[in-house]
Amino acid sequence: MLTIIRSELRGSWPAWLGVALGFVMTSFALALSAMVFQSAFLAREVIVPAMEADAYLANGGTNFVLSLIVGLSVVASSTELVVQSRRGAVARMSLVGSTPSGVVTTVVSQLGVVALLSAVIGNLLAVAAVRPALDYLQYERGAESAGIPTPAVIDPRVLIGVGVIWVVVAIGAGLRQAWQASRIPPVEALRQAQGAQSNKIRLGWGRWLRAVLALLMLAIFWGLIPVLAANRDSETFTQIMQMNVLGLCVMGWFLAELAPRITRPVTAAWTRLVPTRSPAWTMARATVLAKADRLSRSVVPVMFSIGLAFGLIVLPASLNAIFRASGFNTQLEHVGVAPFLANLGLALMVAMSGSIGSLFMMSKQRDADLALLGIAGATPRQRIATGALEAVMITGTATILGALMAVETIAYLSYGATAVKLTFAFEFPLLGVLGTILITGLATAVPTVLPSLRSLQLPEPKVVARLIAE
Repeated sequence: MLTIIRSELRGSWPAWLGVALGFVMTSFALALSAMVFQSAFLAREVIVPAMEADAYLANGGTNFVLSLIVGLSVVASSTELVVQSRRGAVARMSLVGSTPSGVVTTVVSQLGVVALLSAVIGNLLAVAAVRPALDYLQYERGAESAGIPTPAVIDPRVLIGVGVIWVVVAIGAGLRQAWQASRIPPVEALRQAQGAQSNKIRLGWGRWLRAVLALLMLAIFWGLIPVLAANRDSETFTQIMQMNVLGLCVMGWFLAELAPRITRPVTAAWTRLVPTRSPAWTMARATVLAKADRLSRSVVPVMFSIGLAFGLIVLPASLNAIFRASGFNTQLEHVGVAPFLANLGLALMVAMSGSIGSLFMMSKQRDADLALLGIAGATPRQRIATGALEAVMITGTATILGALMAVETIAYLSYGATAVKLTFAFEFPLLGVLGTILITGLATAVPTVLPSLRSLQLPEPKVVARLIAE
């Protein structure tokens, strides 16, 4: 068994390398959040004023939860992509006599090794970043005036604990996929490895359960607003905003659980409205819609990136509009991007790294698609354009779903502001939003198109044969 595991790990490392970036960033975010929390907890008697310590405690805890929510969704999508890409290897293991439990053990062992290495790298990066992170929090809060820096506490026990949590989470995210792959007949696994997929996607009970849990959390957040408003004090609106930030990620989690069912219809709907008869657009649309599984797993991390970026842009602008409409003559000092970046920055980094890693990882599957188009008569220019337009479609669908995340958080902001007797006002920074979509589109296009340029120089049958062999 150990020989098989080592052999498969050597053969699969390019696939795991494609998603390792998301793994490392998630581990980094969790470790850094935990160290910020512990540093603030142990410095409660040092920081002046004392309430700053509570603010840092809340920041560390919030970042840990947000990074975990986003990380779970991104890691689950990434892991599914890797397992999907290894269907051919799974089939060959079954053909030579491996039992389903042996296949599961092999896949999970690979996942465990990658997760452990990611945890080590992430912890090392977090140790280097904890001091700058605490300094940034003091700067953002204006606490630097106290002249007492928050001591940076680096506890190996915390790092080991977070690392263990991350490895368990990563293995748990891939266990279901590994078990499903092990139970697919070898011939069917080979057929799927060659790109034959069904668009009839069924959500398992686990996804439905997690979607209901996310909705329940959102309902609790909404239900707490009148409770907090009834006991209004100076921190009420701050508490509402903290729940709003958390709700933004939970809404993304809800959409991520439903992604296998909603991404294809959403993509089909909006792409049908594009007034073009371009052959490249037609080929890209047909390819994207035919690969429903790949589409949903590509969209999820990009959706989180766009949705969180929308939150960073729209929430501060709308908050300032609310304060102006409510009679505040000056913009409050700490209402800006900085406090939201302190709470959403790590989760956004996790989402963006997961997006880039997943798209790079899928390059070999995309190479085969483009090679088949070449065999069918498409020119090299049309094939490059098809890859670029696939990135456009992924970004478009992710933008629509990310906008739904933003709509929920703005609606929550409206309800919360009205509950505490503030005048709701909404501000939409058009240039910032368009810039976010453009940057995300470029970030999606680069890992989608660049890896395929080299394969376009190879004979199409060789590209297809290589994918089948792997």
